[in-house]
Amino acid sequence: MTRKPLFLIAVLAVLLSSSNASAGVWFELLHAPCWTGDESNIAHDNGTIGRYRGSVDCFNKDFNGGGSRTTLSIKAFQAWEFGTMFLYYDITGPFSSAIADVTSLNEKGGFFGGITLTLSGKFFSERLLQRQLDWGPLTNVSFKYEAEHVAKFGMLSYYGIQWDLAVPGMDFVTATTVVRDDYMFRGVDFQVGAAWQKSFSLGSQDFKFLGFFSLGLFGEGVHRRDPTQRGNRFFLAQPQLLWDLGKTITFTPDKLLIGAEYQLAFNRYLIQNKNENVLQGMIRWNI
Repeated sequence: MTRKPLFLIAVLAVLLSSSNASAGVWFELLHAPCWTGDESNIAHDNGTIGRYRGSVDCFNKDFNGGGSRTTLSIKAFQAWEFGTMFLYYDITGPFSSAIADVTSLNEKGGFFGGITLTLSGKFFSERLLQRQLDWGPLTNVSFKYEAEHVAKFGMLSYYGIQWDLAVPGMDFVTATTVVRDDYMFRGVDFQVGAAWQKSFSLGSQDFKFLGFFSLGLFGEGVHRRDPTQRGNRFFLAQPQLLWDLGKTITFTPDKLLIGAEYQLAFNRYLIQNKNENVLQGMIRWNI
């Protein structure tokens, strides 16, 4: 048997296997097909860097690869005694062959990700006061540190506060206010963001609407290596709509989900006028 059919059979068997394990670790496989992209209609002016004009399912054609792109995202969330830990890594072109003819080396496994650690302010306050605290709609306030890693740019840090909110009808809502510290720039930025999840049903079918957004309010200072550049304000949002396929095919509910993610980005990678609007198909497997 050749490698490709054997690999596909193995992946399918694992995805469809039944398990009662919690979804503390999960994989997301996303693909933007770039069916609406036109190679003769790519913008290279004003710093847009390879944007397919009018497309809805194409990334910019840039250092990360072509308009059509596959990403494997590995994520893990774990609560611990003093707070939480969250880890994610996005691998671009995870299945590219070592001899594949690709636009960029990042398509052979370029990565972007980070590790976040929080310390619960509520936990330490309750320990100090020796009693339970009720903060109403604010369920917790935590000190947050995130180390973010980017294959092309290296590591940067975030320091700040995470606000966990009790919002009726939502599985969770979390807001963040952090300082973004990128050593490549002489200065820092103040960044706000939020993440959410809403589970709901239509008849017998279960769905999830979830996602996050991040907003850089001011931009960093001058670039350390190129004084003609500086950090820019930016906005990034990635909402997802997922359908519980596992429940429908009588495997464990909330294990295998399919749907779509829409990425909306302005000044992507802090580059002025580098914008993206990308619709991606998505498969999520909760281990």
